[in-house]
Amino acid sequence: MAMVKVLVMVFNLFLVNIISMDTLVTASLQATLFVISLVILINPRFVTKNYLYKQLAPVFVLSILYIMFCTIWGNLQIHSIADLIRYKFHPIMIIRELFLFYYIFQLVYLTRLFFRQAKLFGSEMNNYFSECSSACLPWVKYSFYAALSVGIGALLSCFMFADSWIFIFTLIYTFFYLGFGIYYIQYPRKFIYIEPAIYPPNSSTDKVPNNKKRLVWDELKNKIIAEKYYLTPGVNIEDMAQYLKIGRTTLSTFINNEEGMNFNVWINSLRVEEAKNLLTSYPEYSLAQISELVGYSEPSNFSRQFKLITNESPSVWRQTCQLESPNYSIN
Repeated sequence: MAMVKVLVMVFNLFLVNIISMDTLVTASLQATLFVISLVILINPRFVTKNYLYKQLAPVFVLSILYIMFCTIWGNLQIHSIADLIRYKFHPIMIIRELFLFYYIFQLVYLTRLFFRQAKLFGSEMNNYFSECSSACLPWVKYSFYAALSVGIGALLSCFMFADSWIFIFTLIYTFFYLGFGIYYIQYPRKFIYIEPAIYPPNSSTDKVPNNKKRLVWDELKNKIIAEKYYLTPGVNIEDMAQYLKIGRTTLSTFINNEEGMNFNVWINSLRVEEAKNLLTSYPEYSLAQISELVGYSEPSNFSRQFKLITNESPSVWRQTCQLESPNYSIN
């Protein structure tokens, strides 16, 4: 970005106010590199050197063409919408307009790319953790929303030439990058926690004949429910696979195929059923106590999962039971 500013000074491009080439180049590079930085956090295997080169190539090609055109026709200065309409077919303006449309396309493409990768990441986390509220790195998604807002702001700034707007916009993305940097440098500690979900070990899978899969799963499921292993705080699919003495991939396949849901949803459904029994059997227990008893580390996560499955909060569900059962009373 510093190199872009040097080029702006050398070629006197800073006089351009409408659809400024230096603004487009800077915004495009920021959008590409920032989204790639986010994708690397949730899918380290996705980004390669060739992929990065392909994303940056259009920016450099258009920039080189623009510099060549400036040496031939000079740097056209556009200070108003009227000037923009008058010179819209000028070679210099054609390059800027092409870059503008490319940047809009880039914002759409990078948005779709991020959400595809975020969905894949969420699926991996849900297939590994019983509680993935923190493991799913919600700050990454919030950072993307903020970055997209900055990108749209950069797009709008191409049509604004008020110094106050440029000053405010600069302050916004300066504080944004500062906040993002604070979270980003803490990522290695979080990566140690989520790495097993992203990079599963190369363990051999148990070969179970198709006609016996349901029978085998029923036995495994009965063992999990009878011994209430699903109530273990922080249990993940690797722990449960070792407990059952089967491969992690095999267990994941059983849960997805036989139960029709991922590991996270299945564990939470079992925990909510257990919570229902405790809510009716022990009305004197607080929601925090029940949350701990059914394996949740945070009461807020317990309430969220309970409402997600039953469409009611634990407190409302308990009150409903009290009204429907005459013998239900708090000791």
